[in-house]
Amino acid sequence: MKKLFLTGALAVILPSFTAAGGSTAPAAAVKPAKPAQLAQAGKKNSLPGGGWFTWKFDNKPKLGTCIMIIQAYSKDGRRDTSYELIGDSGMPSMPYHDSGAVKFKKNKKGNYLLPVDVVMPGEWRVIVRVKKDKKEIYAGEVLFNI
Repeated sequence: MKKLFLTGALAVILPSFTAAGGSTAPAAAVKPAKPAQLAQAGKKNSLPGGGWFTWKFDNKPKLGTCIMIIQAYSKDGRRDTSYELIGDSGMPSMPYHDSGAVKFKKNKKGNYLLPVDVVMPGEWRVIVRVKKDKKEIYAGEVLFNI
């Protein structure tokens, strides 16, 4: 009888507690804006502040690992390595199998490099996010088929 009374009391008290600001629901995460389509490989993609970047793959994408190469430039046309680039690759039709956020690595030439593991034929996407001073200033995506 006591268990039944306690269960009933909790059923009455608990909803009023959560309605009064004691919510147990997680805070809604802010989703970044949908990335824009990047220009073709080798073409300029403008960045805020007058800078720009180009991208290409080391080889034509095929099954296995291909490397995305990005070269960033300041508004005066000099190479700029002050950005932080983050990539996310995967198949749009299978979003739960994406790579997740991966930082591009910089080589000695100042190129930003991202390995993309292509594991099956189909449409693939690489999302590139550009940060300056820890703030995202640009997001773009590349779609390609294998």
